Parts: sequence; C-alpha cells; structure tokens
Amino acid sequence: MKVNNMSKEVEVFVTGIHVREGEPTEKVEKTATGSFEILEDGSRVVEYDEHQDEAATMKVHNRVKIEPDGLKMAIIREGATRSKLYFGQELEYDTEYNTPYGSMQMKVRTTDFDYRNKNDEEIKVVAEYDLEIGGDVVSRSMIVIEIKNAVAQ
Repeated sequence: MKVNNMSKEVEVFVTGIHVREGEPTEKVEKTATGSFEILEDGSRVVEYDEHQDEAATMKVHNRVKIEPDGLKMAIIREGATRSKLYFGQELEYDTEYNTPYGSMQMKVRTTDFDYRNKNDEEIKVVAEYDLEIGGDVVSRSMIVIEIKNAVAQ
C-alpha cells in the first residue's frame, strides 16, 4: 500500500563486493535512475532496472524494500535472473537463485547490517553477508545501496 500514488525519481548507486577463496576480490558498481516511495506502513521502497551484460540484452528489475524500523531489507530481482534476498542483523535463510542457465539453492547469512537515512534525502544501506552452497561458504560479500535525492512528496 502506497501513501499516495506519487513516487520520486532518484539516483541509485549499488556496489557489490564478493570475496571468494583463491580468487581476486570482485567489485561490481552499478548506477541507475529509479523511483522511490514511502508506503503506508513507513517502509521505504526503491525500484530500478539494471542490465546484466554489456550488450544490454539481459535486464533485471530490482525492488528494494527497507522495513520501517530500518532493521531489515528485501531485494526482489526479476527478469534475466530471479532471486529474493533478505538482509538484517544475524538473519539467515535459504533461497533459490534462478538464472537463464539454471537454479541454485543458497543460504544467505547476514553478518552485519547498517541503515542510515538523512531525512529521506540520502539513504544508505550496507549489508555484509556470507553465501553458502551445500554447507560451504562460497563467497563473503557486501552490498551497498545508496539512494540520493529521495525527497518524499
């Protein structure tokens, strides 16, 4: 439920860092224009599209929802890849990651979570987490989502 049908256009900056044993650290940075709104329950929602490849043929729509208390975040990805990721202090859950090449069962364990909000003009969420497949940690990761110019209307 929306507070109103008005959403604000915002800039979204996403940085993903993945550390895998025996491999160099991978850092992926994406910038997009998206929409931001505050729902009736006080949740903050930003939605934006991103391209998964250089040719811009594999598009993914992202919906990020931050709970009113700022203690949890959900990222729902639909399109070329599909997944539901949930982050919150010491939150652990099983999920399925779907790609055009197949699906994987994963466990996501949040190791640190930080939410900062400057009057809805600048929002920054940082989640550090481990990805497990088959009981083994395959990646120690961090996602940083920054929302700029998110002035509620």
